[in-house]
Amino acid sequence: MSHPLRTIDTDVLIIGGGGCGLSASVFLADAGVHAYLVERHPGTAIMPKAHILNPRTMEIFAQHALAEEVYARGAKPEENRAMRWLTSLGGDQPWDRQPLHTVDAWGGGALADHYREVTASRHGNLPQKLLEPVLRRHAEERSPGLVHFHHEVVDLEVRESDVHVHVLDRDTAERYLVRARYVIAADGGKTVGPLLGIPMIGPKPFVTTISVYFQADLSPHLDNGDACVRSFIRPDPAGEWTRTGLIAMGPDTWGRHSSEWVATVTLTAAEQATEFDEAAAADAVRARLNLPDLKLDVLRFTRWQVEGVYSEHFAAGRVFLAGDAAHRHSPMGGLGLNSGIQDAHNLSWKLAAVVRGEADPRLLDSYEIERQPVTRRNVEFATFAFFNHLTAASGFGMVPDAPAEFNRDILERLFSDTQDGATRHVRLRETFNILRLESRATDLELGFEYSDSPAVVPDGTVAPPRDPEVHRYVPVARPGHRLPHAWLRRGEQRVGTHDLVRPGRLTLITGAASDAWAEAAASAIAEHATAVDVVVIGPEGDVQDVDGGWSRLRQHDDSGAILVRPDGHVAFRGFHADAASDLVDAIGVALGKRQIGASAEAREMEVAS
Repeated sequence: MSHPLRTIDTDVLIIGGGGCGLSASVFLADAGVHAYLVERHPGTAIMPKAHILNPRTMEIFAQHALAEEVYARGAKPEENRAMRWLTSLGGDQPWDRQPLHTVDAWGGGALADHYREVTASRHGNLPQKLLEPVLRRHAEERSPGLVHFHHEVVDLEVRESDVHVHVLDRDTAERYLVRARYVIAADGGKTVGPLLGIPMIGPKPFVTTISVYFQADLSPHLDNGDACVRSFIRPDPAGEWTRTGLIAMGPDTWGRHSSEWVATVTLTAAEQATEFDEAAAADAVRARLNLPDLKLDVLRFTRWQVEGVYSEHFAAGRVFLAGDAAHRHSPMGGLGLNSGIQDAHNLSWKLAAVVRGEADPRLLDSYEIERQPVTRRNVEFATFAFFNHLTAASGFGMVPDAPAEFNRDILERLFSDTQDGATRHVRLRETFNILRLESRATDLELGFEYSDSPAVVPDGTVAPPRDPEVHRYVPVARPGHRLPHAWLRRGEQRVGTHDLVRPGRLTLITGAASDAWAEAAASAIAEHATAVDVVVIGPEGDVQDVDGGWSRLRQHDDSGAILVRPDGHVAFRGFHADAASDLVDAIGVALGKRQIGASAEAREMEVAS
């Protein structure tokens, strides 16, 4: 005799307990919605995985009281400010232990001034193996009893009014049913996307790589600790040049004194046909670094394929794809985990507003409209950057599949004290300068915008041009764009503009002449039954613009105002006090209740419906 399944009802079910899913749990809880989360694995990540957290992600973590702990656990800025290319760490040939090129990276060196100008948050460097336990603890503390690891989704049915998800508790073998109003699929694309039949767009996996997570003391072989990533290029015995990335992974000390490392080894054609075990993985690391006697302990290794794909749709009814379930690409630029956390941030405030009854469910349509173009651009950039790395050595004369002697001769020529060597070095610098783009992609990190979204009210201004080199970011308070950073003063405390935006709440930032806006905000709060924080920036206001930075960025006079969404993007800008009458409608647009440019009669019909 069969027994009815135990049933759990929840407003939001999160499938996946990685960086994206756990972040979504925290973001929703801070907005007043406690989601039920299931993750098929027994614990958080066992491989270090992604590690760079860009300034936009760190701004989001700061909003949710996570940033300080992430910074404290990770690498210090001086250990995270360069990318370096070398031939090897050992060996006694003329081409061994030679530096090839170094570039400033992740806000370090010459990049620091630009980053300090446009954001209050620096890059973080904390691998997922260390980040996810932090996120899990906060998710469990903010939604007690609702975070469940070793619970696997086995079936899913999207219905008109909810989603039925069958879950297996892998510890007890119990099957139970979760009925959710909405589902966030942050499962890495393993289950939900295939169940829903949503295809991925982009090339199939094209390069096979192994990541070897190991313990070793490399400090005697490294001359400094400022490089976040070291890449090695050298010919293998068959003549094909090898490419290997080496990344410090802490966990207690960082830089050259890290005790744990990851070597990302791009396999040659011959190696792709080889089965790897721990011993073979260790030998591959020793060979790539040219340290045949290196004592190392392989902790884990994984074989994976580089992809460059994004989902055709980010939503199917009441199910929303986020993180790797929606987009997967090479690690170049560190965009994968960051994009996933930013997906969660974009989606969570909207789900919370709908669940609380403050927003119309149509607001959720804006998730795909906003996030798919951004993540598609990130996929394209990361894929192109990966191919650039594959061909870098050809810039100074190495040739794929040439005899090993030929490529070793090229390296010897490169480091010779000759005119030919000098010319090759010039070519090398030009080639490697192309590779600097991915580690200084300020405009990709901060400049993505949602001006075509139905949840944004356009103001008729033209967006600034985007930098094709993706570095130079132009802050602008235009609707759809990220709220520009400026330093302000609150009493004796220095605060940034992003400190004014609280989770789950709209924020109206006005100039000193704020009376009309305060009245309009009161009307909007009453009509939409939503929370709006009104912040006056002025000599007698809540905060003061002591150096004029905000006045230069806002592009309105003291009688104007800017409406900011909970995710830190501008929803509406009024240039003068006479625009205050538009605020009620603007908030309606931001909450999916009203359409942009709808007539008064149409708006009345929308409200009535």
